Amino acid sequence: MTRLPLLFAALFAVAHTQSPLYYSNQNQYFLHGAAHAGVGELSADWLANTADTVPAFSAFVAFCLRHVGTWPFHAVFFVALMGYFLALRWLVRGLPFGPTTVGGEVAWAALLIVSHAGIVRFASDRLLGADYPWFFHCGLASQYVLGPGLQPSVIGVLLVAAVAAYLNERPILAAGLAAGANLIHATYLLPAAMFITGFLAHELIQRQWRTAAASAGLAVLLVLPVVVYDLRTFAPTNAEQFAEAQRILAEVRIPHHTRPARWFDWVAGVQVGWMLLGLIAVRRTRLFVPLAVTYSLVAAGTLAVAMTNHPTLSLLFPWRVTAVLMPVSTAVLAGWAAGRVGQLRSSFVRFVLFVVPLLLALSGIAVMTLGLGYRELEAENAVLDHVARTRQPSDLYLVPAKFPKPSTARGVYSNTFVRPPDPNRPGIFEIARFRLATSAPIFVDFKSIPYRDDEVLEWHKRVGMAERWFANPDWDATGAIDEVIREGITHVVAPTAVPLKSARLEVSAECGAYRVYRVR
Repeated sequence: MTRLPLLFAALFAVAHTQSPLYYSNQNQYFLHGAAHAGVGELSADWLANTADTVPAFSAFVAFCLRHVGTWPFHAVFFVALMGYFLALRWLVRGLPFGPTTVGGEVAWAALLIVSHAGIVRFASDRLLGADYPWFFHCGLASQYVLGPGLQPSVIGVLLVAAVAAYLNERPILAAGLAAGANLIHATYLLPAAMFITGFLAHELIQRQWRTAAASAGLAVLLVLPVVVYDLRTFAPTNAEQFAEAQRILAEVRIPHHTRPARWFDWVAGVQVGWMLLGLIAVRRTRLFVPLAVTYSLVAAGTLAVAMTNHPTLSLLFPWRVTAVLMPVSTAVLAGWAAGRVGQLRSSFVRFVLFVVPLLLALSGIAVMTLGLGYRELEAENAVLDHVARTRQPSDLYLVPAKFPKPSTARGVYSNTFVRPPDPNRPGIFEIARFRLATSAPIFVDFKSIPYRDDEVLEWHKRVGMAERWFANPDWDATGAIDEVIREGITHVVAPTAVPLKSARLEVSAECGAYRVYRVR
C-alpha cells in the first residue's frame, strides 16, 4: 500500500505530459539564466540585462546549463507533478468523507489523472473545440500552478501542500510552505497572504495563540528577503512613470489576465460554482474557515478591480489564488465521489480503475512522442536553424513585433493542444522562441517582457518602433533603415510575403516563410 501512491503519482506525471524545451513562458523565464550561463550571445540581449523577477530560478537554470545540461528541467517538473499529486492525496486522506479503502484510493487517483491527462485534453480540443478539462485545475483568468513545463509558477505546488498540511493539523508547516513558495516566485505573495490569513483566523478562533504567533513569525521571516528584493529592484522610478508602466502591463500586454471584464465568461462562472461546491464539501472540517476567509478575500479583491479598473490593483491578481483553489476543489470533489465508488465490490470496476491510469500514462507518452500537443509554428524552423548556425558575437537581430489588436472575445482558453498551425504560415506578430532557439540576441519581441517601470517603457517603445518599421517595407523612403542602423541592428528577419526595400539591406538567406537580411 505504501508504494501504491508513488506508483499513481508517477502515472499522473506521465499522463499529464510536459512540453519540449523551450515552450511558451519558458522563453522568458529561462532567458536570464541562459545568459548568465554564457549560452551563445544571449548575454548581449537587452531583455537579458533587465531586472530579474525570479533570481533564484535563474540561478538554478544557470547552474544546470553550466554544469549539468537541460535534463534537470524535465526531471524537476516530473518531480513537481508527483509532488502535486501526493499533496492532493494528503489533503483528501484528511477528509472525513474521503476514500478509506484501496478501491477508493484507486478510484480517486483515476479521477484526478483523468482530469489532468494530456490525451483527455487533446480529445476535448478536437471533439469540443476547446480544452475544457484544463479548467478543472487552472484558476480564473488562466492562472495556473502546473503549466506545460517547468517554470517558476510550478512552485505553487507548495501552496497546494500548505492547504493539505493545515487540514492535517500542521498549521506552522502550512504557513511555512505557503510563504516559502515566494522564495522562487514572488507572484505568490498575495495568494500566500490570503491562505495564511485564513489559517491564522482559524487558529485565533480556536484560541491557539502560540501556534498563530509561530505561524505568522515564520511566514514573515520567509517572505522578508523577497519583499526587500522586490522593493529595492522594482521600486517606482517616479509616480508618473510607474503609473504608465502599470497601465501598459495591465492594458496592453496582459489584459486577458488582468481585466475581469475580459476573462470572465461562462466557463469562469462554472469554475466559481465548482470552487463553491468544494467549499461546501469541507464545511464540517477545519479547512472550512481558512478557505472561507480566502474566498472572501478573492471576492473583495476581484470586486475592487472590477469597480476601479486600477492597473496596479489588477496586477496584484487577487484571483491568482484560485490557481490553487481549483485543483483543491477538484481533488476534494473527486474524493467525495471516490469514497462512494470505493464501497463497490465489483471486481470488474476495480480492474477498470486500475487500468485507466495505466492507459492514460501510455497515452501521455504517445502525446509527447507523436507531437500531439505543444505545437510551434513549423514555418519558423528554417530561419531559426539558419540563425543558430550562422550567428556571430556582434550580431543583433530584429524580428517582427507589434501590438496585437484588442480582442472583443471573452474568456481565456488554453492553446496547449490546439490543432497544428499551417506549416507555411509565419507568425502573426512575433517569433517568441527566437532567443532560446538560436542563442542570438534580438532587439525586442512582444511575448517576453520586463517588469521594472523604466524597462517596461523601453520595451513599449521598442515594440512600437518595430511595428512602425515593418508597417511600410520601403525603408529608404520612410527612413526606417537609418533608425535600424542607429539601434545597432545587424540583421533583420521578415516574412517573405513582406519584402523589405533598402539599398543598405542585403538578402543573406531565404528560409521558406522568412527572409534574413544583413544590414550593410
